[in-house]
Amino acid sequence: MFAAAVAMACATAQAQEDAVVVTATRFAERALEAPIGMTVIGAERIRNSTARTLPELLAQEAGIVVRDNTGSPDWQVDLRGFGATADQNTLVLLDGQPLNEIELVPVRWSSIPLDSVERIEILRGSGAVLYGGGASGGAINVITRAPRSGERSASLGAAAGSYRTRELRAGAKMAAAPFGVSLNANDFSSDNYRENNRLEQQNLGGDVRTFGAWGHAGVKFGLENQSLQLPGARSAAQLETDRRGASTPRDFATRDGARASVFGSFNLGPAELAVDLGWRDSVRTASQKDYFFGGLFDIYVDTRTDVWTLSPRLRLPYQWLGRRHNLVLGMDADDWNYESRRAGSLETLGAPNALILATQRNQALYLQHNSELSEATKLTLGARQQRVTMSARDLVNPAAYAAGEKLSTPRAWEIALRHALTPASAVYGKVGESFRVATVDESYSQFGGPFFDAIVTLLEPQTSRQRELGVEHRTGRWRARASAYHYDLQNEIHFFAPTFTNINLPPTLRRGLELDVSFAFSRSLTLFANASGVQARFREGTIGGVDVAGKTIPLVPRRTANTGLAWQPANRTTVSAVARYVGEQRYDNDQANTFPSRMPSYWTADVQIAREIGKLFVRFAINNAFDRRYYSYAIRNAAGTSFNAYPQRERNVLLSAEYRM
Repeated sequence: MFAAAVAMACATAQAQEDAVVVTATRFAERALEAPIGMTVIGAERIRNSTARTLPELLAQEAGIVVRDNTGSPDWQVDLRGFGATADQNTLVLLDGQPLNEIELVPVRWSSIPLDSVERIEILRGSGAVLYGGGASGGAINVITRAPRSGERSASLGAAAGSYRTRELRAGAKMAAAPFGVSLNANDFSSDNYRENNRLEQQNLGGDVRTFGAWGHAGVKFGLENQSLQLPGARSAAQLETDRRGASTPRDFATRDGARASVFGSFNLGPAELAVDLGWRDSVRTASQKDYFFGGLFDIYVDTRTDVWTLSPRLRLPYQWLGRRHNLVLGMDADDWNYESRRAGSLETLGAPNALILATQRNQALYLQHNSELSEATKLTLGARQQRVTMSARDLVNPAAYAAGEKLSTPRAWEIALRHALTPASAVYGKVGESFRVATVDESYSQFGGPFFDAIVTLLEPQTSRQRELGVEHRTGRWRARASAYHYDLQNEIHFFAPTFTNINLPPTLRRGLELDVSFAFSRSLTLFANASGVQARFREGTIGGVDVAGKTIPLVPRRTANTGLAWQPANRTTVSAVARYVGEQRYDNDQANTFPSRMPSYWTADVQIAREIGKLFVRFAINNAFDRRYYSYAIRNAAGTSFNAYPQRERNVLLSAEYRM
């Protein structure tokens, strides 16, 4: 899963330092202008990667852990140790617009074709001021490739590999001032490693724009369709005797989605005005069969969500006392609508057991001020005030406790300072506060009521006080970053199995260290390594009468590490290799730390050889080359006597080819 670094990357240090990023201010700027640590995964690294999905690519980065509990490409991405709720604490953006849902569902990573991605910006421990809730771990912004003036290109690609994996993809870009268009499409299918785990996925994305000295404006759109069979978890015994089998041989899920946005950025003298108006729609179904009581408890779910978003913002650069300053003012507004019908089958969906209607309205104002205190020192101050109105009700249950509405006014703030020690080295520090609001699935429980019926419980927003110190070093051959962080969280949101409802947890903390290094030995050989240590604990309190003070939070490995190389043994040939280590962690549902064992640590290694032959680009990858048996997610059973896990792929291969025109 290594995204092979181009061997000449470190020889072009100045180009990297002048790279344009947008996540730190919501406007384009030089990477080194931001007073905060940021990682950028560039286009060449993405193109040469063995990864088929964005989560596989992100798994290479310091402080990021991924989990798979369905066999879909939409793995959970955990930035800085949030465990089971990682999807709700890692803010994911597509061209600056949030992709996270108001449900407990993973981010739709697979709806973004890798061929359409220009770069990925990872902003650890920041993002709440500019983007809102759900950024306690940080923000990941996926930037798609825009058509550039004079560009005229096209590509066709195909891939085949283990488990009957097949993919077809195509892309085209054309631009002649003042217009440009970009299109990307792919069709992916695989039986996957497990029985009853076939995946079929189709995506289409486009960007149509006009541009000039005045700025740029246009429309972006995307369509997706996914069909996935669900194999279920395997018991500890089944992991030894039949790890590839299915516990739920007739379960499945489908998803259809669409998104569109109108965007514009306008130069107003020294100022810049940007506006995004977006819409996103999703229709999901899931069928879960009852295999023990003759279908008595079959479940069929049909869920529909849509959201409208509006994000105007203004950047005002100015000079004062001979120093440069930059003020960003913005507003965010979004309007969510949610409808979920739940019955025993598709045929009985017209008379459902539950019909949940929910809305969420968000309005926010924010500002960020960047100041040049000296040639070497930059200061950032930011604040956000948000108003969240959440309502939910079950139309099937007339009880008062099956409906509720709540108004919350969370806020976020940040102070960040960066000081250049030398032209190549800098230190930075930041403090701030972030928040997240409970999702619909965390507010509604179909069986949590007093009569084992529906109930709506509207929770307090989660808050996090965050502190971080770091140092960065960049020269022509070296890249290094080290950071230490500490988060104190209040009202963290968690599912409490005995009552079938979610609760606000007693105070928790996250603290950790991250180290990231790369070194170019020559123009043909680059090595990299990173390591992370995380401590996630309850600071005090009880859960269900059980004292959890000092206990470790489940699904957070204490140690992770990656190391790899990119080598060019000959012109137009690149060999890449990476090894990934994930340490022991507590099983999900073991907050009291009473289960006698832990999820075992694991390591995997991937290798790839890539060759350019004229206009043809060919890659052959071996993933999990040493055939390691492992799982990235497991949960303790209700009795606390054993566990169930989702085993991952053993050794597998993928051959791909792309023709560029």
